[in-house]
Amino acid sequence: MSSSHLLPCLAFHHGADPATVLLDVPRKKRIAADMDELKNKHICPATHGYFLIRCPASISTFLWNPHNRTRSACRRCLEPYNTFLWYCRIGAGDGDDDEQWQKYDYDIGTQPLPDLQTHEKVVISPIAACGGRFYFNPLGSQLQVIDFSPAPVFSSITVEYADSEGPVFLVGSNDDDLYKVSLLRAMPARTILGASIHRMDFSTKRWIKVDDLGGRSFLLSLFYFGTLFSAAADYGLRENCVYIAYPWDKILHIVNVKDGSMESQLLDEAPADSDKAFWMPISKSLD
Repeated sequence: MSSSHLLPCLAFHHGADPATVLLDVPRKKRIAADMDELKNKHICPATHGYFLIRCPASISTFLWNPHNRTRSACRRCLEPYNTFLWYCRIGAGDGDDDEQWQKYDYDIGTQPLPDLQTHEKVVISPIAACGGRFYFNPLGSQLQVIDFSPAPVFSSITVEYADSEGPVFLVGSNDDDLYKVSLLRAMPARTILGASIHRMDFSTKRWIKVDDLGGRSFLLSLFYFGTLFSAAADYGLRENCVYIAYPWDKILHIVNVKDGSMESQLLDEAPADSDKAFWMPISKSLD
């Protein structure tokens, strides 16, 4: 990939044949790049532009840095969808266990399945880091919180009631602001009408509606994380807009927060059988 490509990119991942295809978003063109590190792997975007990669064959797990294509080994993840988490506080102290991976089982309640006869455990989703804490599952009048001191401590904040009928994403910023992005949908469920953005005012415990992102863009991935991208115009992105891709439809939705307008772009060169799309903030060549 030459340095002339505008970034970040969208990475499309196949379901049946897990290969990864990169797409230059502003130009809507495929990028020729060797992505063997991601082939036949389970992928989950992580913070700071990293990706958590799990090989289903060997069950090995590692953090992959797309900037320089290096990897860091992690503890094997045998049950990625169970209600527990692994944590490691690097450099947190002098004890023997301070830099070891620790397992923590959590229980944050249950929810009914579609048959209304059985229940399943609630999992943590969505989640975002802000001000040294993790915030997740912003439902109704509760905002859930995780502190590490050093073990995980779960709590909640009672906030002014705010409901959302569509998918909700949490996005944290470097200036310790926490945002909630709610997609407005119509039937069928994949039809997006727009998006609303609220910022948490921790002093009043209220979600405050915002219509200006300060020239930044929000990049969202279904079933994954949302991220805030500064200097959007320098990378060919539109300022004060929310981007979200629907991989199975090969469509990129762009919502302008200021005027409420929305544009849906057809991504012709995206693979037809992808089941996920996530953002890769690459800054160096992949060739």
